[in-house]
Amino acid sequence: MEAWKIGGSWLWTAVLGGLTLTAVFLLFRYRASIAKFLGEVRGELAKCSWPWDPTEAGVKKYRELIDSTAVVAMTTLVLAAYTSGFDFLITRVVGWLVKF
Repeated sequence: MEAWKIGGSWLWTAVLGGLTLTAVFLLFRYRASIAKFLGEVRGELAKCSWPWDPTEAGVKKYRELIDSTAVVAMTTLVLAAYTSGFDFLITRVVGWLVKF
């Protein structure tokens, strides 16, 4: 019976067992709603435009994904440089004004 103990304690075994029974009960109680939700999710995902072409092979398959990722990376770097530069400039100007 010692093999049934979780974490060396019957308390944790009882807690985990109770949570498992509750999860199974809720799954059976709301199975129609869950099935409806998953069906709607599948329908919406079918409408999505995925950033790769299933007819291509190799790296060409992911050309749109790679291009989009490059645009996002470059935009992030430009925005970081702009923010850092503006912060540096404002820090210097305020530092100069405070000296007076």
